[in-house]
Amino acid sequence: MITIISPEGSSTTEALKRAIENLGSRCEILLLSDSNLIVDRNFHLNSDIIHPRCGIGNYLDRLTMYSWQVLNSLECEGHTFVNNLKTVYDSSDKFKTIKILSKNKINTPKTAIVRDYEDAKRFMERENLEYPVILKNSFSKCGITVKKIISDEELKKYTKNAIWEGTLIQEYIDFSIKGIYKDIRVLVVGGEVVGGYSRVSKNFITNLYLGGAIEPIKLTEELKELALKCAQSMKGDIMGIDILPSKDHYYVIETNAVPGTKGFKHLGIDVDYKIAEFLIEYGKS
Repeated sequence: MITIISPEGSSTTEALKRAIENLGSRCEILLLSDSNLIVDRNFHLNSDIIHPRCGIGNYLDRLTMYSWQVLNSLECEGHTFVNNLKTVYDSSDKFKTIKILSKNKINTPKTAIVRDYEDAKRFMERENLEYPVILKNSFSKCGITVKKIISDEELKKYTKNAIWEGTLIQEYIDFSIKGIYKDIRVLVVGGEVVGGYSRVSKNFITNLYLGGAIEPIKLTEELKELALKCAQSMKGDIMGIDILPSKDHYYVIETNAVPGTKGFKHLGIDVDYKIAEFLIEYGKS
């Protein structure tokens, strides 16, 4: 039995369930939004593999630990998780992601976690950074808390509660061409690059959730090798890798242990089948 744990119902979760069942395996979905769900000290699942479609992140503009606590309680029962919970945590924490990638010689923007405005200014001075810079919360998702800061006044305003919000300051990488921003999302499943596409927007935040468009690209060997190295560094089996192209080289800004599949479906890539096939084979090993 494969159990998919998801905060709420979605077409992505349902499509993955169908793919698993079409391959001859049993699958169930545990919705954490189920009004009848009670997670107590005796809570357990009869499952061989748990595939979490959640982690730590913002929900309704607030940081929630509920999903993470449910997953950790199930780990006490000895369940097998794909991705493993350390990878889910490390990818949820954008600052730890940057640390891990940097230690593995992967190019990332200069980044610091700050307590207040003074921390942010000291970091900018030390790293010779000028405005604009990026501010975002370390556990945010879908680009919701990302801001481009262009002045001291803005920096003061948005770092007022930094110590309580896990605020990161990050070097701004200009990846626009003639006012259009195109970053790259690559999906790795089981040590294999499944595909990739560009997310396109007139805004520097290109997330599909916030209205970014999808554009097919041909992945070079350099991009494939970079994505594989990121997945290996994060110890992830199913990983989305977000890459910014610049004039000189690529920057990796995030990894995602719960990657969406919408963009790949738009391009006709059956990623649900690829993920389902991997989960089933993993359960047999």
